[in-house]
Amino acid sequence: MGVVKTIEGICSICFSCIRNCPVKAIKVEKGQAMVIPDLCIYCGHCIEVCSKQAKCVRSSLELLQEIMDTDEIKVACLAPSYIAEFAGIEPGQVAAALKKAGFEKVYEVAFGAQLVAQSYREYILKQEKQEGLISSACPSIIFLIEKYFPSLIPKLVPIVSPMIAVGRYLRYMYPDRKVKVVFIGPCSAKKAERQDESLEDSVDCVLTFPELNEYLKLKGIDPDSLDKEAFDSPSVHAAKIFPLAGGLLKTAALQADILENRILTVEGRENSLNFLRNAAQGNIQFDFADILFCNGCISGPMFSEKRDVYSRMHLLKEYARKQEEDPQKHEQTAEQIQIDLGRSFKDKSLFVKEPSEKEIQEILFSLGKYKIEDELNCGACGYETCRNKAAAVVRGLAENEMCLPYLIDKLEKSNLLLKSQLQESTSGVGRFIGNSRPMQQVYQMIKKVARTDTTVLIVGESGTGKELAAQAVHELSLRANESFVSINCAALPETLLESELFGHVKGSFTGAVTDKKGLFEEAHKGTILLDEIGDVSLTLQVKLLRVLQEGEFLRIGDTRPKKVDVRVLAATNKDLLELISKGSFRVDLYYRLNVVSINLPPLRDRREDIPLLAVTFLHRFNKKLRKSVSRIDNAAMEVLLHAEWKGNVRELENVIERAVLLCEGSEIKIEDLPPELLTEGFKGQKPILGENFSLKEHMEQYQREIILKALEESGWVQARAAKNLGLNRSTLHEILKRYDI
Repeated sequence: MGVVKTIEGICSICFSCIRNCPVKAIKVEKGQAMVIPDLCIYCGHCIEVCSKQAKCVRSSLELLQEIMDTDEIKVACLAPSYIAEFAGIEPGQVAAALKKAGFEKVYEVAFGAQLVAQSYREYILKQEKQEGLISSACPSIIFLIEKYFPSLIPKLVPIVSPMIAVGRYLRYMYPDRKVKVVFIGPCSAKKAERQDESLEDSVDCVLTFPELNEYLKLKGIDPDSLDKEAFDSPSVHAAKIFPLAGGLLKTAALQADILENRILTVEGRENSLNFLRNAAQGNIQFDFADILFCNGCISGPMFSEKRDVYSRMHLLKEYARKQEEDPQKHEQTAEQIQIDLGRSFKDKSLFVKEPSEKEIQEILFSLGKYKIEDELNCGACGYETCRNKAAAVVRGLAENEMCLPYLIDKLEKSNLLLKSQLQESTSGVGRFIGNSRPMQQVYQMIKKVARTDTTVLIVGESGTGKELAAQAVHELSLRANESFVSINCAALPETLLESELFGHVKGSFTGAVTDKKGLFEEAHKGTILLDEIGDVSLTLQVKLLRVLQEGEFLRIGDTRPKKVDVRVLAATNKDLLELISKGSFRVDLYYRLNVVSINLPPLRDRREDIPLLAVTFLHRFNKKLRKSVSRIDNAAMEVLLHAEWKGNVRELENVIERAVLLCEGSEIKIEDLPPELLTEGFKGQKPILGENFSLKEHMEQYQREIILKALEESGWVQARAAKNLGLNRSTLHEILKRYDI
């Protein structure tokens, strides 16, 4: 089990963790950035840079409680940097708090640092050839060498870290092994070090400073209110600066002077990587290098207080200066105490096949990167170059959708399409075409819900006009003079959809150079349509639910919620109840959306509207294509009336556009229609229309037949027929006179 984990559902794929991971031990999987334990060096940088706090160290509090429930001697071992964690609190008060929490003994790991430093000095002085030795006190450096620079393993000094040294000392002091050792410090890598198979018998549990504070809070212990108590470890002085860069050399009385003896101090992520890379390639010569992956342990990732490193250094140095050393206690060496501080290392590197040039090119081409100039190398995906990212995709560590320029290009095209659709549109129920009974029911429902703020779920197959229904609701509502905003939730990946809906603040991710309003803010006081709501991820469903329940949301990267007054309409062509049963749609969100539903009928259930629709589209495309087609002949209309129309009104519209485009005369014939329509069952049907009707004659005959049908169904009671047709009785009477019925 890995030390660092991702809290699923919180990760927003900003790629900060990938960008800052020194070894790219992150895999994007199902929209979540997951840590790969076999590649991780547990430095904790991904935890520090995650603004959403989606990365965290696995808690050891449950293990700690199991230890505290035992009858064995429990010893707390405090890393020297605890002085910076508990600033303003006396060290003796910290010791008192730990003892009150249930620890019989409290040790300063500075004592272990003293033992380790002495062992280092003895080891180095015994070497006949002092060349290329590397300190092994930093676990992240150990993991980095074992996994990525295995050729340097022979250069590692085979001596344990101060944490392990104290653990072994306590085992020596209690030979019956009835002792539980708990290390407390600011380093996430210590948890992984404890689990190393060659070291796991030394320390029983590792806590970070935040975990310790959480445990003390659970116990109701305030260190600042306690009287001081003494530590149980031998007193040391110089070793208290061990967490600082060069602290090992100072404690071991070794001089870091590159001009005299080539003893080096290396600190920081980039410096460590560059040094090891050059050392592995034989580009630098040195006798001994003390390497700390952080800028000293004093800048470890697991401090509760977010002070700058220089403030922490000052606190530690001041404490070290005030301490009086006791020579009789700390001048014992590991050899005199007869404890073994040696350790071994293991090659943990993984063979990773390099992607071929062809594989990399295929990934780049799929993102529209055909030339070198197309490879922007912007780093937004977390990788330094487009090629590195493409290689990660081939290895299964990344996804194509991580490319921000690619996603922006897709979004711009989608926005252009939405804008063009909005510009073409007119308002209200009038955009709907058709007078069939199913459509009359739709019109009635729209009018009933329009002037309220009720959330409406619009359901219908693709092409039935769900967005038209939403626009009609808005145009008839009290919000008609405010914005109507629509977004297709299926057209964008989760991260981009969240940014589009809720907006983001400057600096929340690479490319966020300014604050950006989301569509919910744009629709304030107006209406927003969430089209294809069934395709929204569960993570985003939770955030939508918050908007519906509380009327507020968070921009990406923001900590202050924003209030919004917006009417929410949703549309889908999916069965949401089925999605709920499959666990891909939240039941609470469903009932929030489905206060009122409008069900749009498929075109096959309103065939009597086909002639009117066809004629309307004919006029529209005559104008658009600058044609002068005036009629649809009988055979062609029969095909239209009896086709299956799986794509509904949208398919009919496309068919008429094609027919107008291909028509060479003034009349659409069957040859102008798509061949596939001819196989959809219209043959053998009784003709509805006569031969060679003009457009006007088509419409008049069709209207006459509809009225006759309504009269027959109402038993020739004109008042009832007028109601069913959605007409006033006087209007129906005039039509009956016109058609001599």
